[in-house]
Amino acid sequence: MSYRKKDADLPEFAKVERDEMLRGTGLGEEGIRRPQIGVVSSWGEVNPGSVHIDRISRAVKDGVWAAGGTPREFVISSICTSMAGHDNYHLPHRDLVASYIETVAMTNLFDAMVFVPVCDDVVPGHLMALARIDLPSIVVTGGYMSVNRHHGKPIDPLKVANKHFNDLKEGRTTPRDFEEIKERGCRGTGACPVMGTANTMSSMTEALGLSLPGTAATPGADSRLQRIAFAAGQRVLDLLVDDVRPSQILTEEAFRNAIRVLMATGGSTNGVLHLQSIASELDMDLSPSMFNEVSRSTPFICGISPNGAGLMQDLDEAGGIPAVMKELEEVLDTEVMTVTGQPLSETLKESPSGDGKIIKTMSDPLAKEGGLLFLEGSLAPDGALVKRSAVPKSMFKHEGPARLFETEDDASNALMAGEIAEGSVVIVRGMGPAGDPGMRLLQRFLWMSAAKGMSDKIAFLTDGRFSGTNMGCAVAHISPESAVGGPLALVEDGDTVSIDVENAKLDLLVDEVEMERRRQSWQVPEPRIKKGYLSIYSRNVNKTSRGASLKYG
Repeated sequence: MSYRKKDADLPEFAKVERDEMLRGTGLGEEGIRRPQIGVVSSWGEVNPGSVHIDRISRAVKDGVWAAGGTPREFVISSICTSMAGHDNYHLPHRDLVASYIETVAMTNLFDAMVFVPVCDDVVPGHLMALARIDLPSIVVTGGYMSVNRHHGKPIDPLKVANKHFNDLKEGRTTPRDFEEIKERGCRGTGACPVMGTANTMSSMTEALGLSLPGTAATPGADSRLQRIAFAAGQRVLDLLVDDVRPSQILTEEAFRNAIRVLMATGGSTNGVLHLQSIASELDMDLSPSMFNEVSRSTPFICGISPNGAGLMQDLDEAGGIPAVMKELEEVLDTEVMTVTGQPLSETLKESPSGDGKIIKTMSDPLAKEGGLLFLEGSLAPDGALVKRSAVPKSMFKHEGPARLFETEDDASNALMAGEIAEGSVVIVRGMGPAGDPGMRLLQRFLWMSAAKGMSDKIAFLTDGRFSGTNMGCAVAHISPESAVGGPLALVEDGDTVSIDVENAKLDLLVDEVEMERRRQSWQVPEPRIKKGYLSIYSRNVNKTSRGASLKYG
């Protein structure tokens, strides 16, 4: 096999010592002689999304052995955004994952790598590491959980704690039915089965050309995913022989393709943040103007919950991401290289067209423009992100008085107590990557707004972020964030805020003289956390438009 092992330049004594340590792991001469392939997975017993990943990585290793390599597995477990705990850690965990993988890969001198991630911030953490270390690599995302049914209707596990629990409290569901829903609600073995952040990022991985066609829409417990994993283990040896590296695949054209898929599927707002963080590893900027330009020229054609009635299994049956890209073919750059070793055009020759139901056509879309849009204006000079596909038409143009809250819980309690008037623009600030720190997901308020039938009557603004399942007129990622003195820090109760989705504008209707007076009296807030990893992240995090990843230098 033609390849150049990473330890070729080591001094002779170091090679002897290294080989001796490898014997200590159980490898014999042949195993030591073969190319060393790092296999990193997010397996763990701490959440339902990752409990099956050991089976997927085992299939990867079998494929590596079959193709003539030596697989060497290591693990950094995923965390789940739906599990109660310290939500501040989710986004910083992404950067921790990337740095951990970098550290293990570099110290072990792997020749190539296979990445096996699952769940929201975990997939982009793996992709950041892949871009940073730039070894021949392939990704096998861990799939999603299938759904159980109750009285013939599928149970979305994300709706048990809000919709079904609210139905119980308000008498629309019996205690017995709720107990059955709880028992059946979460099957495990993969990400939640909707187009939230996890499946958005799996789709982005495939759209970027980093995983084999069909990977993203395959359920975690399906034996097909194990076969895909085996093929990926084999394929990484070909990538090594041909010296195909992520930097050759992750071009600006590939990112533009991925953004088109993001828009066409109404993917998570977090997909923007994560694509920006991956691109920054390659010294690339994905500007708000690029996202808006792509959004305006890409129809929304795939309606998976929360943007439609379908679940991920419906997307799988309709042809998966290859079928979405087939429908988008005329606006994609099809000459980009992928881990198949062929340009995207060859993959699309074999791809099915959309089914016309779950995956619509460009000529008959669900909406003429993509699902996400950056707003800019006096309240967001560096941009703010809205999930256009989730905004009620009646809220596309809205002006209302600001209602400021220190925490999401305060806002949610005020909503439940009937203290927020229709037309209000609810603001929770200090939630950005440096201020929070960690830019936690604010979702409770949006869920409660939906439960109370207020999604089309109030707006919600924050410099934090939302879950990929958010609904309503919800604007996030407002930049610069309030903790560094952005305009959001200067808003006062009763100020008029103007939201114009059609014209991509977000403005604070306060005159400049008054704004300058407020700037002069504003003071930098005390750090909320002063020790531990979150304090390090807070001091070193980049701005939101660079993906809120850790700064270099």
